[in-house]
Amino acid sequence: MKKLLAGAALAALALPSAAFAEEGEGIDVSVTLTGSTNYQWRGVSQTDNQPAMFAAVSASYKGFYAGAGTENVDFAGIDQEYDLWAGYALPLGKAKLDLGVVRYGYVDAPTNIDTTEIKGALTVPVGKVSLTGAVYHTWDYFGTDADATYFEASAAMPVNDKLSLSGAFGHQTVDGLFNYNTWNLGASYAVFKGASIDVRYHDTDDDGVLFGRLGKARLVGSFSITF
Repeated sequence: MKKLLAGAALAALALPSAAFAEEGEGIDVSVTLTGSTNYQWRGVSQTDNQPAMFAAVSASYKGFYAGAGTENVDFAGIDQEYDLWAGYALPLGKAKLDLGVVRYGYVDAPTNIDTTEIKGALTVPVGKVSLTGAVYHTWDYFGTDADATYFEASAAMPVNDKLSLSGAFGHQTVDGLFNYNTWNLGASYAVFKGASIDVRYHDTDDDGVLFGRLGKARLVGSFSITF
């Protein structure tokens, strides 16, 4: 937890220098802090069904984007995860094509399970609804040396200026090892500018063989604030 709070502090300290770059070079920079009742990743708890804290810094410039974040976890003797990401969002008329890479790293892990995924996502507006199809692929799934692909279809819709609904269905496959489905459905409410509450139901089709109680259905609440 001390390392996590240190990461959050560094993220906050990065804001002044990032803001200077924004003024001089047209770079859009933000810092986000989130508290959650659980850290769910593709339907599976990463914190042993305990609360989580997240800190992230992201920057974008003319379609290019990059970011870094950290959060607490609780599995295999690991307490902290860090994430790095970068990519390019290309407008295609009213649609948007997002091509990028994501790195999941783990501090003081007993073995190397750091994983890098490439991703492609296409978002298309249909009336007020935003539809997205995404694919993530890695050639080494968390130290297994196995190819793995995650497919996800999601939709989001604003109800009014403050309330929005969203949901997703995903399929994770790991060559020669396992595969499963996951889904979520929830609502987000803008408390004030830059702050929001999200309440979301998560579930998988795992019968307990792969993930035990960590893949069971649960309701997760979170509060985020962005500067």
